[in-house]
Amino acid sequence: MGLATAFLLGREGLSVALFEKRPSTTTLPKGQYLHASTAEFFRQWGVWDLLEDAGWETEDANGQGFYVNVANGPVAAIRAIDGTHEEYEKKWADYSPVFPRKIPASDYEAAICRRAESWPNTSLHFNARVTDIEQTNDGVRLTVEDMQSHTVKDVTARYVVACDGAHSFVRSRLGRGQDHGPTFGNQVLVEFRADLDATLGKDGFFHSFILNPRYAGWFGSKHPDNGLWRYSFRHDEETPPVHEVLLERIRGALGMPDLPIELFQIYRFDYSTGLLRHWREKNVIFAGDAAHWHSPWGGFGMNSGIQDANNLAWKLALVLKGKAGDSLLDTFEIERKSKARITVKSATYNSLHYQAIAEAARVGEGELFAQGKISAEAQLFLQQRTAPHGDNAVLHTGYQLGTVYRSQAVVSNEEVAPVPELVEYVETTVPGVRAPHAWLLDAQGKRLSTIDLWGGRFVFIGHHMDQRWAAAASDVYSNLGIELTAVSVGESEAYRALDSKFARLYEVNIGDVVLVRPDGFVAAKLGASEVASASHQLQRILCTILGVREVAMEPLVEAVA
Repeated sequence: MGLATAFLLGREGLSVALFEKRPSTTTLPKGQYLHASTAEFFRQWGVWDLLEDAGWETEDANGQGFYVNVANGPVAAIRAIDGTHEEYEKKWADYSPVFPRKIPASDYEAAICRRAESWPNTSLHFNARVTDIEQTNDGVRLTVEDMQSHTVKDVTARYVVACDGAHSFVRSRLGRGQDHGPTFGNQVLVEFRADLDATLGKDGFFHSFILNPRYAGWFGSKHPDNGLWRYSFRHDEETPPVHEVLLERIRGALGMPDLPIELFQIYRFDYSTGLLRHWREKNVIFAGDAAHWHSPWGGFGMNSGIQDANNLAWKLALVLKGKAGDSLLDTFEIERKSKARITVKSATYNSLHYQAIAEAARVGEGELFAQGKISAEAQLFLQQRTAPHGDNAVLHTGYQLGTVYRSQAVVSNEEVAPVPELVEYVETTVPGVRAPHAWLLDAQGKRLSTIDLWGGRFVFIGHHMDQRWAAAASDVYSNLGIELTAVSVGESEAYRALDSKFARLYEVNIGDVVLVRPDGFVAAKLGASEVASASHQLQRILCTILGVREVAMEPLVEAVA
């Protein structure tokens, strides 16, 4: 979240400093599910290409399996996909130019860091711990300690984006009120090396749950870079078990008592759940895990943080450049808190639901503990309860692509946005939704997505767009200083639609034009009846979004035939 914000603000030419107490980007085994919506931003930022060879093969990280022990094979499965990777990628091509992937946090953090470092106005400070923060009359003052030299310095800034994690120091100093959910505490995670390619590797699950109560926990799939496996379980003592106990437990969960195992790292962690009530305290804005924190089940954490950054950065940039009013910053909380509520609920549900399925399957299974066997009834129960979570439910297509924003920064019309769903995604260009993907061809015949046109500025797009709209975009830049790219799609235009999808979505009525925000969400839609006063209509909408007063303008474009 912090790296993404630094990259986006640096791209806008702003002076940005990031302070991170860790010595580098993460090396922890976490944050491994990259949603399609996040991958779209990575594609726009030049990060997606850097990750081309990173992460797990699709078939090697496919859903969740349930085992009594691994040696006896799975008794139930939830597959994220059926078929090959090529079939998986083709399915997503209808919705997005990219697709969800499993990529270690160490890889994508390093890639974002590399892109952020490319801006000369962006400075990244690792081993730098914020020890104090204070609001001033014209900004914020930070006290920062260099954790290597132990020197301390004061830093002043116009704004601070606090994205310092679930245990946020800034939140503890300035935050007002939190709403808490359940805690998923006392977890131990072990990284180890063992020859499991013919068992866990062959089965190809991303997570493998163990039902035997003596060894209850889960295995994570083999890391694609270092070849290590993961095993996690609940442990109610402060100190992790000694190596001998860990080895016995891992072998018991595997059902392989003589398997050679080499332990590498042992981690102990807790997950809590909560939502900050106020995401802005004057010139301090909370985002990512500092504003909403939860369990990792569903892969929501990093993805929601990236979405926060993409929503906030363009607004903050326009305010800092004097092109938008302060009220635009308030739309960040209005828009993202609605999604955060869904996120904390979904993550909590996932954690409790998988626990409930496993615990319910164990009830009445005396032989499970004594002999490591499960009854036919328990196996049927597992299959029936896990079946609804297969395919699309695991992929959360609706969650990933179906976000709807409602705020000052969205100018609604008479159209009604689809109700956000976790599973189902309905493509539309109703104001407030993600501007949908459609394949285009440029003048050289190269295929690209509408998604590739967004990012960094407003885009005005239409099918055979009336030239008066393009002229209006130029007028608005002269009056408001807002860069706005006009894109017309048609047979004789700079871009041609690859199929009928573009016209179906972007021209519901003949003459429709769609205004897309810098974050890729539909800001407004204008119809053919408004083209006669194109400049005034476009300026009116942008002034509403930006929270500024309209500027008197001459009706230049109305005379254009």
